[in-house]
Amino acid sequence: MNLTADLQNMAKRDLVAQVARQFGEVRLKVTGTSMLPAVWPGDILTVRRKSAAEMLPGQIVLCYRNHGFVAHRLVAKCGDGFVTRGDSLPYEDRPFRDDEVLGEVVSILREGRPVDPSPAWWHSAGSWILRHSELCTRMLLRLRRPAWAG
Repeated sequence: MNLTADLQNMAKRDLVAQVARQFGEVRLKVTGTSMLPAVWPGDILTVRRKSAAEMLPGQIVLCYRNHGFVAHRLVAKCGDGFVTRGDSLPYEDRPFRDDEVLGEVVSILREGRPVDPSPAWWHSAGSWILRHSELCTRMLLRLRRPAWAG
């Protein structure tokens, strides 16, 4: 990418973060795989602002730091920090400050159908497998690729 496109994308992300803070709700399309199997690339997340006191471990939260979004599961609160981790990642994120947490993922839309963002029993098993095998992650993505993606 060129510098102009990078700056435009950064400005777009900053604007989305500002809308979340000001109006309390945003929708974003997922591009990464760190939350497999609960959240897939292409899913649309609805994020609603919540206070730090309302956030509970196990919820998927949207954080914003250094012009980038992270939608990961809240693992723990430590002082004024929030520890998160992607379901299929073997490591926790560096703690997010209270002002970097934009809100909780309240709904997921996948291929036009609603998906419950609460962790299901099989997410734990699937996450453990994906966390320990990049080959399984690649195979899962290949199997789930829509026909139009080629």
